Amino acid sequence: MNHRLGAVACLLGGMLLLSACADAPGRYIGGSEPAAEAKGPVKSFTVHASPSGYDLTEIKVKRGDTVRITLKNTQGMHSLKIKGYNKEVRGGKTLTFTADQAGTFEFACNISCGKNHKEMKGRFIVK
Repeated sequence: MNHRLGAVACLLGGMLLLSACADAPGRYIGGSEPAAEAKGPVKSFTVHASPSGYDLTEIKVKRGDTVRITLKNTQGMHSLKIKGYNKEVRGGKTLTFTADQAGTFEFACNISCGKNHKEMKGRFIVK
């Protein structure tokens, strides 16, 4: 009986942990995001992430472009979060959105991934 109770407690604890890791409503972090209706040309980028950083550190698009970013982790677990756009994609996933704000926005890894984590940065430039 105690083994069953312990198993149920572990199961419930795991479910609670997973729900605590869920993202805030309305913020997409990767997976199969509902298809964004293309409002302009589609600009596709594949970014490879490893403990030494991103292989692509500058992404340039025009305002109104539909942006498609695929993040591939070559080693470790990483993400790419565009600050100011509140958009994030995790390794193995694709993010599609419309570049509706002009400016230069920093993107960075949002998963603590090792000693070079703070150097994992780039620029998302919308003209």
